[in-house]
Amino acid sequence: MLKGKKIYLRSVEKRDVNIFYNYSTDKEIRKFDGGNMILPSIEYVMQHFDEIMNISRKTLSIINEKGVLVGYLTYKEFEDTNNIYSIGITIGSQFWGRGYGQDSIKVLLEYLFMYRGAQRVELEVVDYNTRAISCYEKCGFIIEGKKRKRYFAQGQYHDTLIMGILKEEFDNIKSNDTNNIKI
Repeated sequence: MLKGKKIYLRSVEKRDVNIFYNYSTDKEIRKFDGGNMILPSIEYVMQHFDEIMNISRKTLSIINEKGVLVGYLTYKEFEDTNNIYSIGITIGSQFWGRGYGQDSIKVLLEYLFMYRGAQRVELEVVDYNTRAISCYEKCGFIIEGKKRKRYFAQGQYHDTLIMGILKEEFDNIKSNDTNNIKI
């Protein structure tokens, strides 16, 4: 378990699947996160839970101070490059604007940089998701580039932004922050 100021992160449990599935089908969330993906049924996910959890992308549940599952984080080390990770985050729309995303990302970054030896962490975000972009920038991510017309949503193609943070950038931020995760 990894603990921040407002949340803690833990491994996904089978009981989390219904909430994850609800987030995956939430219209507000789908505007920003895979809106065109065809999702398997909840029954399929429950039956194949162990197989799904053994994929190369690690998923962590985000639990708030009241013990409520508010979202999930994913991370994956690139296979062709050591110590380079990609991350993703989904927060239930009813929990937006409460700082859970920022706290979760900071905790995950500290874990990846301090305990997994990450040298770089990156993500991709659709260009109109200004709330997420602001959150990522507050966590130290820098916009590094753009993929033009990479994401199809709401009847049209949109650009995605590539954002990244390096270990030395994180170390500079960390020296001024008191988040200090607990493992």
